[in-house]
Amino acid sequence: MVSFMTPEFLRKRDAALKSVAEYWYLDFSTKEIRRRPQTGLAAVKQFFWKKRHTVWQFYVWLRHRQAESDAMAYPNQISGDPTPLKGFPNKHELKGERTIPSTDLPFLTHGPLASEGRSEILVPAINRWQSFFLFIKQTSIIVSALVTGVGACVRWWSELSSVFLYVFNLL
Repeated sequence: MVSFMTPEFLRKRDAALKSVAEYWYLDFSTKEIRRRPQTGLAAVKQFFWKKRHTVWQFYVWLRHRQAESDAMAYPNQISGDPTPLKGFPNKHELKGERTIPSTDLPFLTHGPLASEGRSEILVPAINRWQSFFLFIKQTSIIVSALVTGVGACVRWWSELSSVFLYVFNLL
């Protein structure tokens, strides 16, 4: 008998639990699963590089989260069907009338994640090309900010160097 609880799997699971718990929470009053509001430096970081989680990470977090004392009254928040179909990965479904706001859905990737009753696909499965384009989309804002900064430095180099020399001479 081969155990799937290898040290590598346990590290991946523990990293997923920590990361998702940092960004998501359960709102028991509205039965929503929401992203935590980001403030300060975390909000700036989110602007440049949005932290996304896979549906598997989300599933692992919810399954562990329902065993905590405040969530025990709300069992079965998500279910997983580990039987893959050809070309279709594991399937996950929200349960217990749980919902995720549409503004938070873009922060989940590598579905599929379906609404209760599988009436709607909330997070579709993606292929490698879609993953590549998602990476390009995330890095484009950083690259454009760097290009703009370098361009401004080149354009205003003489003024910037005179300001630096003036400040240096004051010290």
